[in-house]
Amino acid sequence: MTRTKKRRHRGDIDISYYVVAFIDVLGQQEHLRTLTVQPDKENAAQMKSFRAALKQTYGVVTGMRDSFQKFFSSFSQPQMNQDRLRQLTPEQRRQYAELTSNPVQFQRFSDSIIVFLSLKTDRFKLPTSGIFGILGATASSFLYGLAAGHPLRGGIELGIAMEMTRGEIYGAALARAYAIESKVALYPRIVLGPEFIRYLQLSRKQKPSDVYRTAGKQMSQCCIDMIAEDDDGLPFLDYLGPGFKKHIASNLDVKVVQMAYDQVLKYSEKYKREQNTTLAFRYTLLRNYFEARLHLWLPDAGKKEPETSESAEGTENTST
Repeated sequence: MTRTKKRRHRGDIDISYYVVAFIDVLGQQEHLRTLTVQPDKENAAQMKSFRAALKQTYGVVTGMRDSFQKFFSSFSQPQMNQDRLRQLTPEQRRQYAELTSNPVQFQRFSDSIIVFLSLKTDRFKLPTSGIFGILGATASSFLYGLAAGHPLRGGIELGIAMEMTRGEIYGAALARAYAIESKVALYPRIVLGPEFIRYLQLSRKQKPSDVYRTAGKQMSQCCIDMIAEDDDGLPFLDYLGPGFKKHIASNLDVKVVQMAYDQVLKYSEKYKREQNTTLAFRYTLLRNYFEARLHLWLPDAGKKEPETSESAEGTENTST
């Protein structure tokens, strides 16, 4: 008996505006190139080497994906005290559910993660809450990843897209986010597209005529607080700025910032020593950013020189 697959009609595909974040774990291509031969399971040395290489690729990428989802849940799913929740009327509970529900989805692709959010408000009334979660999770993942020696690079943009199937985004929004990550960002940072910035600015300017618009206006401002303009004029996620510290990381262990800065210094020295002009310049830009923000986290920290006896683990993927 032949099973007939149910095909989706064109009219069933929902096309709307989406926010898409395309985030890449740098350096994984170099590690993947070492996995060229299947190891002999009876050879202990080969298996040890294979597991070490696999840990630097599969382990790093899956770890980043898991931490991103945990960060997102903590930043975008505020939980009201149950006693207080029971005091709400049915209508207030409905509004609370609409304001705190964020239909953010995750799509896995090689050594990257794609995060997307529909901006339709027919069911979920506060898309800026989801955007806030995306920005907070991205900033936190970026900082913790760098501290562990695994730099990230990404692009976030808004545009038309569709879900071909559940959890699979396709369209201009994805293409734009990928183009920003691969061709515009250039060094470890998260660059934000012009349409995404325009959406937040318009949301911030809306008149607070009801509870949804009021919350949207406030949440948009929180998102904008975490954005800064880089030296090349591009807006980027200010993961060490005062907005991130205020809204997301007020209790962040400053050791994480110091560890991330130490990694930047090591990478910078490594590529300088290797006379790798491209990467040395990119990490000089990253170092300049850190040193412009360190006073917010480490008031007594001066500009620290890297320990030349150590080198950063791993290499960055230079392909664009």
